[in-house]
Amino acid sequence: MTETTAANALPYTELDGFGLRLRAWREDDVPAVLKGLNDPESLRWSSMQASPMDEAEALAYVAQRIEHWERGRHAPYCVTDAATDEVLGSVELHQIELRMGHGGVGYWLLPEARGRGTVTRAVELCVRWGFEQLGLHRIDLGHAVGNTASCRVADRCGFAYEGVLRGFLPAAGEPGTYYDTHLHARLATDPYPAAG
Repeated sequence: MTETTAANALPYTELDGFGLRLRAWREDDVPAVLKGLNDPESLRWSSMQASPMDEAEALAYVAQRIEHWERGRHAPYCVTDAATDEVLGSVELHQIELRMGHGGVGYWLLPEARGRGTVTRAVELCVRWGFEQLGLHRIDLGHAVGNTASCRVADRCGFAYEGVLRGFLPAAGEPGTYYDTHLHARLATDPYPAAG
């Protein structure tokens, strides 16, 4: 790690709460990455991944998650079951601007972890860390207008709907196609919703 990188690194800590543990990604998580990101529903809404990834790409994905902590702009967590350490998905704060006091939140889940409130609890745990430990004032949550599941997550986590960003999100695998995006945001001064 370079001196500049060390100075910019985010303070890493595992997060526990709501029956979950958020921890750093590891190489042995590659099978979960492949299963989660190659799932048709994940591919449908991904703006960065145009086609299914292979094992080498999944290893690179994990390595990149580790580098993100050192660069200080992203805080990517592997979401696991606190009791079993089963990998359930991913949640991260991204585009962190500590000086400006804002960032964004993103997530994906393995198919078997959906419909159990997992992503709501993971987002809540991660966002509270961003407000309480990083000192962020505002966290954005954006999703393609058609992604109604993410709209429900935003609502359950207390993110106020702020409007539509027209043609904001590139459609993966469809060059020149862009989704309109719902923008939601939560402030550190907003009341915490009940998670779970």
